[in-house]
Amino acid sequence: MLAIAALAIAALAVAAAAWAAGQVYNFKGGVRTRADQGITKQQLKPMTPDSGFFSWTYTFMFYLDDDSSGMIQFTYWKYYVMETRGLYFAFNDKGDHLYLRKGLADADETSYSGDPPEMKMGPHYWKGFYPDFYVHQDFPAEDGQPQMMTDLHFHCRTPGWRPGEGPVHYGAPDGDWYDLIVMIPWADLDGTVTIDGKTRKVKGFGYSDHNSQTVFPTTQCDELMALRSFNDDYSINFLDYIAPEKFGRERSTWILIMKDHEILYATDKWERQMFDFKVEPRRGYKYPTRVTVKIDQPGVKLTGEIKGVKFIGAVDAMDEVPAFVRPVAEKFVTAPVFIRQNAVVQWRLTMPDQSIDDTFTAKGVYETTIVK
Repeated sequence: MLAIAALAIAALAVAAAAWAAGQVYNFKGGVRTRADQGITKQQLKPMTPDSGFFSWTYTFMFYLDDDSSGMIQFTYWKYYVMETRGLYFAFNDKGDHLYLRKGLADADETSYSGDPPEMKMGPHYWKGFYPDFYVHQDFPAEDGQPQMMTDLHFHCRTPGWRPGEGPVHYGAPDGDWYDLIVMIPWADLDGTVTIDGKTRKVKGFGYSDHNSQTVFPTTQCDELMALRSFNDDYSINFLDYIAPEKFGRERSTWILIMKDHEILYATDKWERQMFDFKVEPRRGYKYPTRVTVKIDQPGVKLTGEIKGVKFIGAVDAMDEVPAFVRPVAEKFVTAPVFIRQNAVVQWRLTMPDQSIDDTFTAKGVYETTIVK
């Protein structure tokens, strides 16, 4: 997933990037199922910045049995001499109230060890490897905000996965790049969430990915659509980046189908259509509340209808830009806005070779990111 902080700095830097029309060179080796390949501990290690702009993010997403949901992002970005490390936390309490916190960490408060993998940022950390990951974040009560703390256990149903064997490049085969590791394609989740001193036990499902990139997010895409949907037997997730006109609106995308404890199928050859648009009030961006999905490949037929049943929040990345430079940044981009909805999905999956012909309902979070 894109980091909110990285989008904010891209808003500052976009004026300096002169891009001619070019080509998108999608994931090396193509999107494949690779059900048994997994990922290595080395692939989870944060890369060292080697360019003017560089960013990495570890995103942990969860959807709970009571229709609450949340996201925790550990993120780093660098733009020449500027750099920032920080944590972003969002929790939607049953879709009725959105809690947001963000905090920065100094270099000497941030560390990573590789065996077992563990990242620390001040009081926050994630640690573990397949099949078990643990995530802790702890923001104290301050500035009128209540204490927010989570302790979550992700017990993976499947090994980690990556959509290709190498990154997406922009403009040239060795141009600026974006890479993604899906650390946790699907997990059973349990733990606790504490808000304002009140702790409750939680259960549900989880997902996590780790992305690194040297391409500006505002160069990489005009739109991003993401779904994480779950039930007790199936999980179907996708990411869909749509590049700007200068790259022919090329899609860098994947969809992943899982059942029980197995990755059944992955591909970048899928279709979607969007309907029933609403308007996000602050920026006036339109976003779909109904999306249809289709895979029609030899041996795999999938249809789905995603319905946004509740708007659960819009996060404007321009809010992350320091106030004194916001007027300058807004001359070049309006703002990247993350729009999230609780969603119910009706799926139909047919895989004759595996004797699958199932119709089922899943729940989760559908996200639209719009960059202008």
